[in-house]
Amino acid sequence: MTPICSYSELSLGKGLSVLAALRSVAIAGQLAFLAFASWGLMLPLPTVPMLVVISTLAVWNIAVYWRLKQPWEVTAAEAFLNLAVDIAGLSLLFYWSGGATNPFVSLFLIPIAFAAVILPYRYVAGVSLLCVVCYSLLMVFYIPLPAIDPQFGGDFNVHVLGMWVNFLISAVLMAVVVGGVAGSLRERERQLSKSREEALINERIVAMGALSAGISHEINTPLSTMTLVVDELMDRPGQDPEVYQDLDLLITQIAVCKDRLRELLDATGSSRSENAQGMRLSRFIGQIVERWRTVRPEIRVQVSLEEPFHDPAILAEQTIGQSITNLLNNAADASVANLGDTVRVNVVSDGQWLLIRIDDQGKGGVPSDLGAQAGRVAFSTKESGLGIGLILSNASLGRFGGEVLLLDNPGGGTRTQIRLPITGLVIESGGGDGKSS
Repeated sequence: MTPICSYSELSLGKGLSVLAALRSVAIAGQLAFLAFASWGLMLPLPTVPMLVVISTLAVWNIAVYWRLKQPWEVTAAEAFLNLAVDIAGLSLLFYWSGGATNPFVSLFLIPIAFAAVILPYRYVAGVSLLCVVCYSLLMVFYIPLPAIDPQFGGDFNVHVLGMWVNFLISAVLMAVVVGGVAGSLRERERQLSKSREEALINERIVAMGALSAGISHEINTPLSTMTLVVDELMDRPGQDPEVYQDLDLLITQIAVCKDRLRELLDATGSSRSENAQGMRLSRFIGQIVERWRTVRPEIRVQVSLEEPFHDPAILAEQTIGQSITNLLNNAADASVANLGDTVRVNVVSDGQWLLIRIDDQGKGGVPSDLGAQAGRVAFSTKESGLGIGLILSNASLGRFGGEVLLLDNPGGGTRTQIRLPITGLVIESGGGDGKSS
């Protein structure tokens, strides 16, 4: 037999905190019922010893609240001790108020239920045994309740009323305890599901990263060969001017490929900010777009910075730039596939968040259930796309607290939305332009 949820899985500190809160409610209820029985029903109860027990529980609870503020880890034995104190307090109060004949005696079930929720089996067995022993002793050793004045309905009617109140209290406490634990279990399951999903994505990214690192080394040789061939063709006399233009374009594209490979190799193993330069946010965005233009000259890109535009000096992380480039390429491919040639980029910066909207001229039609999962599942708006670019971009931006969403563009096509907190990238003093942010 095991507890409802392993005590190692749920926070014992949280459980002890809930127990302290329930004890506070119980102390208030005990005082209220003692006052009602003594002055409402006129029962000559031994109020002094009962008040001593309640006061002792109150002092103990204050000590527990103090202990919860300390950095020490709460143990199962400590939680068991707290339940034992509550059981002892209940037993003494029942001893002076009718023992097992007290209509509230079934409150012994509450500590057992609480133990079953947060403690391992051996402690649950200990709490159960302690409650059984105390209940059994109260059947023999107790101070009987005095007779109740007939004007209040007699002993039996008051006993039935007490049983109803006891059931009400037990039902509320059980709902609070079990409902709270069920909520914790649901939250834990949600976190586990999210962790499993992230682990799968990270596993795929690591595999792709290892593959790309190997390919980057291999591809450098053919690029060097291409450079030599193009240089030889440029040196040949009598070439057509259009051929020279094409060769210039090839030289530019090869240079871009080499720069990208060098950045990839330089960034491998670098920690955050080691491969980053300081510059203004607007300049960072501008550099990304301009470098992308050299790779996709056939695409017309329209960039707008929405005013008021907060333009701090930031660390220009290469991985962020590459992620934006990947998404620009996706938008360009979607536009070309639908006979378009334009990509629109709208940038919003309020000093806390950077919002980039990339609108293409593709077919659109992003399913609502998949748009919010862009970069988490293999999904692409392109017919031949695999969704790898989205996955890599979302993972890279996720390192900085960002995310990627795919939305249907009201004007047609697909809107790729990047949401990234920039507070962690802002340079507190100094920047790429020699200014403070």
